[in-house]
Amino acid sequence: MSKKDRLKAQKQKQEKLKKQAELDELKQKEEYESGSKESKAVRKMKKQSGIKDEPFYYMILKIIMLLGYGYSVFFYGSITIIGILGKYIEPTPPKWVLWVFIGSWITITAGMFLSFFKRYFSAFVLCIGGMIAYLHGANYMIEKIQMYLRTHTVKPELMDMDKEYMLRYYPIGIVGFISFVLLVITVIRLLLIRMRKQQIKDTAPVRSIVEE
Repeated sequence: MSKKDRLKAQKQKQEKLKKQAELDELKQKEEYESGSKESKAVRKMKKQSGIKDEPFYYMILKIIMLLGYGYSVFFYGSITIIGILGKYIEPTPPKWVLWVFIGSWITITAGMFLSFFKRYFSAFVLCIGGMIAYLHGANYMIEKIQMYLRTHTVKPELMDMDKEYMLRYYPIGIVGFISFVLLVITVIRLLLIRMRKQQIKDTAPVRSIVEE
C-alpha cells in the first residue's frame, strides 16, 4: 500500500470516528431534550456529575439504605427523641444526648436526601458524621441499660433489653456503609468516563493529515 493509500485509509478512519462522535453528541442532545420536563436543579446536578444514567444497582443500594434509615433513625430515633422530651425514659438522659439524637437525625436525613439527588460526596460526609453522632448517643443509652440490668433484678423478658436496643440503633451502620459504597462506585465511574473521553480525544482527526 502506497503512502497516499495509507493516508487515505487513515483519513477515512478518522472521518468515521468524527462521524460517530457527532452521532453520540446528537444522541446525548436528544436524550437531554427528552428530559426537559425535569427540574432545572436535577439537570444541573446531572451535568455536574457527568453521569446521566445510573445502573439499576444504584437504586437497589438506595432502597436498602432507605430501609436502614427508616428503621433505625426515622422510627427509633424519633421515638428516642420523643421519649427524652416527654420524660418517658427513666432516668431521663442528660440534655446532650437529646441534642445528639436531634442533630444526627437532621444530618442523616439531609444526607439521605442528597444521595437521591446524586450528590454522593456531600451525602457521604453528612451520613458518616450523623452516624457517628447517632451511635454516640445510642451507646450512652445502651450502656445505661446494661448498668441497670447489672444492678437491678428485672423480669426475664427484660433481660435482653440491651440487645433489643442494639438491634434498634445499630442498623444505622447500613446507611454509612452504603453511602460510602455509592461514593466509591461513582468516583470509579467518573474516572472511567474521563479515560474514555481522553481516548476519543487522542484518536481525533489530525488536521495536517486530513488536509493532505
